[in-house]
Parts: sequence; C-alpha cells; structure tokens
Amino acid sequence: MPLRHRFRRMNRVPIAFLAVLVATCAASAATLTNTDSESHTVVVTEGGVKNELAIAAGETVTFCNGGCFLTLPNGDRAALAGPENVEIVKGEAVIK
Repeated sequence: MPLRHRFRRMNRVPIAFLAVLVATCAASAATLTNTDSESHTVVVTEGGVKNELAIAAGETVTFCNGGCFLTLPNGDRAALAGPENVEIVKGEAVIK
C-alpha cells in the first residue's frame, strides 16, 4: 500500500476520536432554561472560577461540562454534575 494511502487511513482515527469526545462532552453538559418573562443572571462556579451567565426570557443555554455550582439571583445554590436540566420558574431553580 502506498504511503499516502496509509497516511489518509491514519488521519481517520484521530478525527473519529475527536468526534466521539465532542459528543460525550456535549452529552454531559447541563442545560439551563429560563421560563420566566424576564431575564436572569446566574453565577456558575466551575473549577473554582466564578462566571456570570445572563439568560434571556425563554432562552436555553448549555454549560457546566464537568461539574459546577449554580447560584441563582434569589440565592438558591445547586451542585450540578453536568447532565442535569435546570429550569428557572418564577425566579427559582427546578432541577430535573
């Protein structure tokens, strides 16, 4: 087999691995849906780093790939492992 054909075949393995890795990360991420009619800002603490996450009314965002803490505007806190679905309902978190 010519070298160029072997090289093409070898490139498929890393690309396939990367595709599986990306799909796995996305599957383990948490989602946050704001069902309220007003926007909210939550604080996500992941790996000791705090970030504010603004979420508009009716919007859904994906976050928290490897576990995090979520702090809502009303002070509620939740520890998330990653695959949870969280809804903001009347300013409060509902974890599903």
